[in-house]
Amino acid sequence: MHFREQCFAAAMEICSESEAAEVVHGWVPGGPGFVVHAWAEIEGGVYDLTESDQPMRKADYYARMGVRPELTRRYSRVEYFTLMAETGSLGPFDKDLFFANETTTLARG
Repeated sequence: MHFREQCFAAAMEICSESEAAEVVHGWVPGGPGFVVHAWAEIEGGVYDLTESDQPMRKADYYARMGVRPELTRRYSRVEYFTLMAETGSLGPFDKDLFFANETTTLARG
């Protein structure tokens, strides 16, 4: 996978349509290492409009995309829109974890 900036807008779109939505930012395998990616989750379903216009089962999506929970940050709808307003950005918000859009290694320094 390559970095897709539009994934952040796509996750926001889903979050704006459902009060039960959470937005997730995470490192996923891509290119020579990892890329930052965003998606939304609602009750065990993953909505990633850069992959499909249909929801996917969370376990299937995580396996297919190589998602590792320790490399993600999850935001409730209220927390997400609060951070979006404070930063003027769609994300990612955790600049310590997401220090670049792409990296060959997750070790910093």
